[in-house]
Amino acid sequence: MNISEKIRTLRKSKGMSQEELAGQVNISRQAVSRWENGTALPDADNIVQLSKLFGVTTDYLLMDSYESDEDSPKIKENNKILHANLTRLAIIFQAAFLNTCIYPWGDSNTIVLEMVIKLFPLLACSIWMASNHRYEKDLKQRAKNTKIESLYCLIQTVVFVLGYTLHIGVWSTLMIIIDVGIYIFVINPKYMNRKLTR
Repeated sequence: MNISEKIRTLRKSKGMSQEELAGQVNISRQAVSRWENGTALPDADNIVQLSKLFGVTTDYLLMDSYESDEDSPKIKENNKILHANLTRLAIIFQAAFLNTCIYPWGDSNTIVLEMVIKLFPLLACSIWMASNHRYEKDLKQRAKNTKIESLYCLIQTVVFVLGYTLHIGVWSTLMIIIDVGIYIFVINPKYMNRKLTR
């Protein structure tokens, strides 16, 4: 899509007429019409105004090959870092809630309530972990990641069951920390295409 089509599409998506856009950018309606017909191009100041008005990058407006802001290498890199950090947060929160499940609260009369209260955030974080697979575009890698993460969750479940039934909370906590460390710093970058980023 070229700049003329992008300006027309963005203007229509905002429900603006050519006159309204002209007023916002402080030019004539005829100038907007020429932009949209491809007989003239906006100058640098107009490009900056249009990007602010429509909430898009100047790169998106100027690069015909960009179908959205997501095509910008800088935005791609920022999104990659954000997705990686969200994935790590989900793993850490899941481990933290798993750890709280190991330690019993009190008597056997409240065990059902205790488990519901403890397991709900654990389940929510596990779903969050699973939903982070959507960021992986390669379907083969996504399937591989799902298997690896399922195995990781199985290991963490065994640690939880052992810790809870044998009342070895401190050792279970240590095992959870070791599992999380290995998972984030070794398994994720080496086998799951989740490189460590700053």
